[in-house]
Amino acid sequence: MTLPKIETPKYFLTIPSTEESIEYRPFLVKEEKVLMIAQEAGTDASMIAAMKDIINACTFNKLDLYSLTMSDLEYILLQIRSKSVGETAEIRVKCDESGEFVKVTLDLSEVNVTKEDGIDNNIKITDDVGIVLKSPGLKDAERAARGRKNTNPFIQALSSVIENVYDNDTVYPLSDASSKEIENFIESLTTDQVKKIKEWIDSSPSLKHEIEFEGPNGHKNKKVLSGLNDFFI
Repeated sequence: MTLPKIETPKYFLTIPSTEESIEYRPFLVKEEKVLMIAQEAGTDASMIAAMKDIINACTFNKLDLYSLTMSDLEYILLQIRSKSVGETAEIRVKCDESGEFVKVTLDLSEVNVTKEDGIDNNIKITDDVGIVLKSPGLKDAERAARGRKNTNPFIQALSSVIENVYDNDTVYPLSDASSKEIENFIESLTTDQVKKIKEWIDSSPSLKHEIEFEGPNGHKNKKVLSGLNDFFI
């Protein structure tokens, strides 16, 4: 006996950074199980691995995931999830006043990749030295997940957005530098120089959405959700 084959619906979305239209399908039971296991594991490495597997399967292995930014990948996974189990998600967020967690229903169709304009990714550190910044990609996220136990989170965050360092004579790709060289360079930055990098990070594309909700005692809360962990909790 041959059971009937179930046709899976197909949809289209636009990748935020490239504006390329791609075809995708909802995830199936086997892929939903991968996501649930990753959420139960609760580690960045497990979530990244699940994201790769699900996006590859649901976009028919037609995307080069390493050419996209993490905000692109997070957006794609969220769109796949919305077509798979519904466009609303129930998440738990903490009330600022009571510290208790509150269930909030989120409309996933309203979540987008946000970006502010006008901040240059080429930042002068001194008259002779500058850095070029980039949006973190999958390789940066995997590297951070592998080294999270042994690396300062501050160093990780800054190194993931620095593409290269340059002076009047040479360009130094950060990918060619050792972990110790990167750490020494970042630790040599001043507070004002780090502030410039943080301003660029805050303005760069990210999966972000502001919600308002009421706490147990009627306290009005505002919270900005950012990144996959916030949308899948």
